[in-house]
Amino acid sequence: MSLSRIHQVWIRLFGVFLFACAMGLLEAICVVYLRRLIAPAGTDPTLPAMPLGSFHIEHIREACTMVMLLTVAWMTASNWRSRTAHFFFIFGVWDILYYVGLKWFAHWPASWLQWDCLFLIPKPWYGPVLAPVLISAYFMVGCCLVLARENSERKGRLSLPALALQLPGFLVWYWSFVKDSDLIQAHGYDGISYSWSLFAAGLIIAGLGLWLATRMGAMPALRPLHR
Repeated sequence: MSLSRIHQVWIRLFGVFLFACAMGLLEAICVVYLRRLIAPAGTDPTLPAMPLGSFHIEHIREACTMVMLLTVAWMTASNWRSRTAHFFFIFGVWDILYYVGLKWFAHWPASWLQWDCLFLIPKPWYGPVLAPVLISAYFMVGCCLVLARENSERKGRLSLPALALQLPGFLVWYWSFVKDSDLIQAHGYDGISYSWSLFAAGLIIAGLGLWLATRMGAMPALRPLHR
């Protein structure tokens, strides 16, 4: 691949980085406004976050957010590997900037270990803010590695073993966020501890899959045959 083509790839990634930053900060601003409308005097940090109105509205909002991220990833990449990498890169930047925005505009969370309602689909996810921020950082680093390999002379391959390890890693992370969901909704965060051992297990499993996808022994890119 020519240097100009590689330059275009990273310029495009910088463009989606700017989009994700703006989207994350904008969502943080919207949340600040909503919290002031719901509880002008502040909220009790020991209670789980409550969505505005019906859960169905929040589900639609979160689904729309995912569609926006997928659409931008689809438009800014050329094949399924780079589109997947762009999606998770945008997701990671958006998620981190969302919490940076809340810290900047609302001075929340007081600590990166403070709990939050992270997501609602298919059921509420709860955990300390630091956990999704670290997962998002993994997404960003991993996607940059995949894109670097994709645009090198020796392309990486998202082989079945590599994909098979990503999925259980993600499922372990998901379980770490939802395993106490019912208790938190019923009684709040008191007495609930996040399982950092599950977080570490998910990171090890997913990281091994990423290593397989970007390992140095990947097959070189196929060249056209000439007679």
